Amino acid sequence: MNISTWNINGIRARQEALRAWIERRQPDIVILQEVKALEAEIPESITDIPGYAKFWNGSSFKKGYSGVGILVKEESCPGLEWEVPGFDVENRTIVLHCRDFSLVGTYVPRGDGPEHYAIKLRYLDGMKDFMADLLASGRELILAGDMNVALREIDVHRSQNKPGATGLRPEERSAIDGHLSLGLKDIVRELNPDKKDLFTWWPNWKMARERNLGWRIDCIYLSAGLAGKVSGAAVDLDERSSDHAPVTVEILL
Repeated sequence: MNISTWNINGIRARQEALRAWIERRQPDIVILQEVKALEAEIPESITDIPGYAKFWNGSSFKKGYSGVGILVKEESCPGLEWEVPGFDVENRTIVLHCRDFSLVGTYVPRGDGPEHYAIKLRYLDGMKDFMADLLASGRELILAGDMNVALREIDVHRSQNKPGATGLRPEERSAIDGHLSLGLKDIVRELNPDKKDLFTWWPNWKMARERNLGWRIDCIYLSAGLAGKVSGAAVDLDERSSDHAPVTVEILL
C-alpha cells in the first residue's frame, strides 16, 4: 500500500498537476492539505478521477483558506469510514478508518501571532488525546500531513534555523514529541537518520528551492505495527507544482 501526503496549496490552481501526479504515481491513499476550496468548488477534473473514493473537509471557516481531503482506492481500505474529529479547527483535519488502521490527516495551524500560536498548541494537544484513544482501543495508526513544525535542527536549513521562529519553538516541538511518545515513528527520518537537507517545503524566496533552503514539515508518522511493515519512503523532489513536495511511504499489508 502506497500512502502519500501533499500540501497542494490550492487544488483549483494545481488541479492539472495533481491529476497527472495521481495518474502517474497511483497512490492507494493520498491526503491533501490546503485545498483552499469548499467541497462544491473541488474541480471536476479531481472529483471524476476513477477508482477513488473522495472525502473533503472544505474551506468553510474562511473562503480560500485551509481545507483538507483524502482520496482512497476503496479496494485498498476495507471497512472504510471517515470523520471530522471534534478537535478540528479551521477545516484542518480528516480521519479515515479502515479495517487495518486509522489515518489522521492534518494541516496543523502555522501559529503566526500569539492568538494563532495558542490555537496551534491546543490543536496539537487535542490531536494527541484523540490518537491516544485510538491506540488504546488497539488500532494501528497513521498521522500524515503538514505538521508546520521542523522537529529537529536537521529538519531546517541552517540559513533559517532562527531561535524563536514559528515552527521551531520548544513548545511546538515538545507537542510533536508528545505525539511520538505515544509510540509513533517518524518513518522518513528513521530511514534517513543522518541525511541533511532532506526538506519538503521551501519559502517563496528567489532561488530558495533551487538552493534547497527548506524545511521538513510534511511527515508521515506510523504506529509500531505499521512501521515494522514499511518497505520504502520517499520525498518526491521532482514534483514542483506546489511549494511543498509529496511524501510517500510503502507499507506491506
